[in-house]
Amino acid sequence: MTDFIPKLTAQYFQLVELQQLALPPGHVIIQPAVQAALYERMFNENAVFPIPPDSYRSRVLKQIISRIEESITNPEEDEINDDLMESWSTLVSQPKPSALQQAQQLSLVKYTAPTSSAGISSECTVITSESRGLILSAGTTGNRTWEAALHLGSFLASKAGEALVRGKRVIELGAGTGFLSLLCARHLGVRSVVVTDREPMLIDNIRDCVKHNLNGLPSIPIYPAVWEWGTPLAKEGNLAGLGSDEGEEGTGLRFDVALGADLIYDTDLVPILLSTVRDLFENYHIKEFIIASTVRNENTFRTFLNACETNSFAAEALPFESTQPEDQTGFFHSTSIPIRTYRISRAK
Repeated sequence: MTDFIPKLTAQYFQLVELQQLALPPGHVIIQPAVQAALYERMFNENAVFPIPPDSYRSRVLKQIISRIEESITNPEEDEINDDLMESWSTLVSQPKPSALQQAQQLSLVKYTAPTSSAGISSECTVITSESRGLILSAGTTGNRTWEAALHLGSFLASKAGEALVRGKRVIELGAGTGFLSLLCARHLGVRSVVVTDREPMLIDNIRDCVKHNLNGLPSIPIYPAVWEWGTPLAKEGNLAGLGSDEGEEGTGLRFDVALGADLIYDTDLVPILLSTVRDLFENYHIKEFIIASTVRNENTFRTFLNACETNSFAAEALPFESTQPEDQTGFFHSTSIPIRTYRISRAK
C-alpha cells in the first residue's frame, strides 16, 4: 500500500518536475492511510525538513488532490484527507512571488540516494542550497545540481564507486552546489574532501549547507575553498590543518582522488582544465581524476579526450550507466542526453 510513497517523497524533496512525479495510482491514493502518510511525510511543516518553496508545494499538492478527486467512486465513503485540504487552503492563500523573485530564491533541496546503493545507509541524503533559475554575474549556472553530478553521485554511492574514495583525500573541481563533496564527506567515508569553485558565493552556500548534513554528527571532513584554475591552491584558512602523511615529501596540500562533473561544456575550457589536471597530478600528487560529463556536443568531448592523450594521460571509460528515469529510486535525473564517466590517470 505504501510502497509508492518513498519514491514520491524523495522526488518531492528534490523538487523534481511535476510531470516526472510518481504519483500513486487511483486505487492506492484514495486510501485514507495513504493520504495520511502523504500529509505526514510531505506537507506537515512540523515534521518535515527542508520545506520546499510554497509555489512548488502548492503545485504538487494540487496534482495530488486532483488525482484523489479523479479516483473517487463512492462519494459517501471516499474523501480527501482533511489535513491535505487544510494545507492546500493555506498554500493558495499565500502571496505569490514574481517569476523573478522565484528565480532568485535560494531553496534547500534534499537528494536521496538510490535504494540499490551498496554499503551506505538507507537514510543517505544530501541537502544543498540551490536557485535553479539564477545565473551568477560570471555566467556560471553552478546554483543547481546538474545531471552529470547526479549520475556521478549514483556511481559513487555504488559499491565500486565508494571503493574509489573511501579513506581517501579527495578534491572536487567546479563543485557548484557541493552535492558530490557533501555526499563524500557525510556518507562515503572519505578521509577529507576539499570542495572548490571559482565563485565565492557558491563556496559560501556550501559552507552554510554543511550544518544541514551533519545528522547528529559534530562535524564532517569537508573543507570549502575558492580556487581559480591556473593559480596555486594555498594551504591556508581552513585548509591549513590538512597535513601530509608520515614519509611523504613536502608540506603542501596532497590529494589521492579528484572529482569533477559537467566541466567539459566548451572547447575553450579544455586547455585550462587540462592544465589544472596536470597541476593536480604533478603538484598535488593525485593518482586519478574521476570525471562525469553530459555529452551535449560530441566534438567538445572528443577534444577533451584527445587533449588527455596528447598530455600523456590515459582516459578509461568506466562501465556505469544511469538507471532509466522511470526506474530510478533516488538522485533522480534525466538520461535523455548521454552521460559518460571516465577515470583519468597517468599513461603507463
